[in-house]
Amino acid sequence: MTEYNFKKIKPFSFDNQLFIKVFFFVLLMFSSFLFAQQKPKKAKANLKHADFITRNPDRFEGNQFLTGNVAIEYKGDMIYADSAVLYQDKNLAVAWSNAKLVSKDKTITAKKMEYDGQTTIAKAFENVVLTDPSSRILSDYMEYNRTTEIAIGIGNVDVKTPTQQIYADKMIYERLTGNIIVNDTYRTIGSDGTMVEGKNVIYNVKEKSTTFGSEVFITNKDYTIYSRKMTTNDITGITTFRDYSKITRRDDPSQYIITSDGDFNKKTGEAWLRNNSKVYYQNKILSAEKLYFNDKTGFGRGEKNVVLDDPLEKRILKGDYGEAYRYLDSAYVTKNAYAIKSFDQDSLYISADTLLAVKRHDVDSTSIVKAFHKARFYKSNANGKADSLIYNQTKGVMQFYKDPIMWSGDSQVTGNFMEAYTNAKTEKIDSMKVFNNAFVIAKVDSLVENEYHQIKGKYLTVLFHDDKIDFVNVEENAVALTYMDDTDEKTKQKERYGVNISYCGIIEADVVGNEVELIACRVKSDGKMYPLSKFPEELRYLPDFKWRIGERLNTWKDIFVESK
Repeated sequence: MTEYNFKKIKPFSFDNQLFIKVFFFVLLMFSSFLFAQQKPKKAKANLKHADFITRNPDRFEGNQFLTGNVAIEYKGDMIYADSAVLYQDKNLAVAWSNAKLVSKDKTITAKKMEYDGQTTIAKAFENVVLTDPSSRILSDYMEYNRTTEIAIGIGNVDVKTPTQQIYADKMIYERLTGNIIVNDTYRTIGSDGTMVEGKNVIYNVKEKSTTFGSEVFITNKDYTIYSRKMTTNDITGITTFRDYSKITRRDDPSQYIITSDGDFNKKTGEAWLRNNSKVYYQNKILSAEKLYFNDKTGFGRGEKNVVLDDPLEKRILKGDYGEAYRYLDSAYVTKNAYAIKSFDQDSLYISADTLLAVKRHDVDSTSIVKAFHKARFYKSNANGKADSLIYNQTKGVMQFYKDPIMWSGDSQVTGNFMEAYTNAKTEKIDSMKVFNNAFVIAKVDSLVENEYHQIKGKYLTVLFHDDKIDFVNVEENAVALTYMDDTDEKTKQKERYGVNISYCGIIEADVVGNEVELIACRVKSDGKMYPLSKFPEELRYLPDFKWRIGERLNTWKDIFVESK
């Protein structure tokens, strides 16, 4: 008997790494095979009806030729036509003569149509019309993707919506988003007659809004609009601007709005503007960081850096808040408010808590600026303050109310009420009148603290020459205190020899530099000359004397400095 030497076989163990790798590889391949077997087949286009079916091996690659009330179905979509060929191998239907595709809530009609079941793309040729609940699109050629629901129309595209009729050479319609995209020339006519022309446009039929990515021109019965970038909404009537834009009134092209960031409601005429936009009206320019303007009512309101420029009046109003009224031809500014009236060789600066500019068309077209509370003004030859002032630009008259004060050089004038007059030729203040408690003070010597020429009375008239006070006339209860000088003939030096006090009904005096010389003292005149060494100290200052030179405005910027 033959003996066989059997080796001991090791039991199976999962420690065998090679076996594990092979096992999982086989399992993976088997799973892939099963999934591949379960993958659904592509849906096929199916013939539902045809009056006549013929087949010619030499035509249409041997596929059936269908005529008469042809109906082909693909995944719920229906294709209708008078004639068609169904390419079964290609899953392609070609239909012509009254071709129609009905898919969900839309239809496409054309002279000829191809429907590819592989790509789910329908191609329509000649007299193409796509209709859905929100729009109707006509074109020479169209491709429609059933899966993405995107239609591309090319050639003589005409889109009709409840609010728009759009014309373009090429268009993309995304039904899921509602976007109609035109990258080339775009033209629309709205239901209200508004015409829009532009490029790079997206119109959303759901929201009835349009986004313009480049230049666009809009014309309606009231306005023309040009913009480099903007959006419109047919429902709200609001246009939003995001780049340089201009809105112009058709009945008056001189009235328009310039903005690069704002909203405009074409229905109400209201505009909400930002970033120093400008409103041009009645030859004026209103601008601000934040601006509201109603073109129909003519009311405008600005916040922060408000500027109202009136070139015809050569005047600018500025402040941090302002309002303008076109039909009243008036405006006011407040919060750091000031006005600049420009002359050919000089300027007048006025500041106050509130400034009001108005033109009185009912009388003589007089232009007036009113400054209320803490009013200050500066001009090259005079400056001053009052609680309020009124400046009549037409007549060149400034009126000062409540504690007015004016300086010219080192001379100070006060009273209960003042009027200053500007010479139309020289454009400078050439005279002024002071009513009640009129008082003129002039420093005698800048090196001597307590010496002042003083003239006071009930009424005062001041004349200017070479930008300085030249002549003073005081009436009623007039009194003058003047320091008298004499010139040494040898040394030509001036020597003060006394102080003169005069009481008169009328006083006339010349002012030359720091010198005041009485030239007339009429009507019940009385007075006394005191040697300088014997001048009583109690008479050094006339009643109500108050030297306020520290409040003088030395530059135009001092109109913003609070009183000391």
